[in-house]
Amino acid sequence: MSTDKNEFKRGLKYVFGAIPLFVLAPVILNIGFSALKKDNTSIFLIIGIIAAFAGILLVFKGIKITLAALFNK
Repeated sequence: MSTDKNEFKRGLKYVFGAIPLFVLAPVILNIGFSALKKDNTSIFLIIGIIAAFAGILLVFKGIKITLAALFNK
């Protein structure tokens, strides 16, 4: 039972790639709610929601790849 190092690195890249989205999404959502209140525009709100979902999906995919690399058959 050996670890596939290339797959492990690829999984960690997905997980660490999601960190900026986890920081950026709440900031964009805050700007979006302010813009919704002030100008009644929702483009920043939509971008923030997409960034949040993208971050969540990247973490799940990265964890799945990392675990598959650790516990390969």
